[in-house]
Amino acid sequence: MSRLKIGQKAVIDSFPENSGESLKLLSLGILPGDEIEVTSKALLFGPLSLKHCNDTFFALRRSHASKIFVRLID
Repeated sequence: MSRLKIGQKAVIDSFPENSGESLKLLSLGILPGDEIEVTSKALLFGPLSLKHCNDTFFALRRSHASKIFVRLID
């Protein structure tokens, strides 16, 4: 997910189970199969700002985003 560009949309394929990253995503109601969109990226490898399919916005560290596998939506 960390390689997505601003404005790109993707579907979450998978993320690590039993990790801090997955617990955060699950607590926000974000699951594999959900659509996300990158709304902004901080400079110098800062966090990503993302929009979930239900119009929830959240931020995620790039190190966490790099462990989440997605596929692009055309």
